[in-house]
Amino acid sequence: MQTYELEKHSVKTFCAILFSAAVASAVMGRPAAAARPSSVSVSGPETTSDISALRLPDPHKELRHLSKNLKLKRDQRASVSSILQERDREIRLLLDIESLSQEYRDALATKVTKDSDTQIEALLRSKQKRKFDKELARNRETH
Repeated sequence: MQTYELEKHSVKTFCAILFSAAVASAVMGRPAAAARPSSVSVSGPETTSDISALRLPDPHKELRHLSKNLKLKRDQRASVSSILQERDREIRLLLDIESLSQEYRDALATKVTKDSDTQIEALLRSKQKRKFDKELARNRETH
């Protein structure tokens, strides 16, 4: 899939997520998004449902890890980097929507993550896909 197509898909996904968040916010009768506390840490695994302690994986570290483990080619690395950066941006924006329940925010973040994993998988050759699928399964077991 070309970078333009990936960006187009990411924009559509993100718009759908924001629309869902706006509808949920309107239904709950709560004000629009407010800025999240600046104390949010942005590295390491998610360890708690409290927003102020949420830790997002570093897209650069993830890219290095995937590049090494999957032996990504240069064009694959560039596309995966774009996908990981977009995923990080979308999840950070979700964190800004304080009017959403933590459960709904988690569900949307999970959808963003699954969508990005699907986009990454579409870029991989069959041997890389098998390794990637095994890694995803391992991550699900540990979380």
